[in-house]
Amino acid sequence: MSNREKDATLKREATVEQLLRRAARRTPPSQAFSVVPYAQETDANREFAPDRDADAIVWFLPIFMVAHAICVKIGAI
Repeated sequence: MSNREKDATLKREATVEQLLRRAARRTPPSQAFSVVPYAQETDANREFAPDRDADAIVWFLPIFMVAHAICVKIGAI
């Protein structure tokens, strides 16, 4: 390895060390909260939670029963 190659290698190593030091000094960003009306969403993955749709049938069943009763009353079923 020639002197020129050694100098280039040392210069690259110094640059990498400097970049690593800068990255280590940076503070991590604060946790970002998405804003929802009248509240604050603290869990970004809440919409994908396994229990998210657990109550879906609770509101659907009464609506279905009313719609069915109306259809029976008018003779559509």
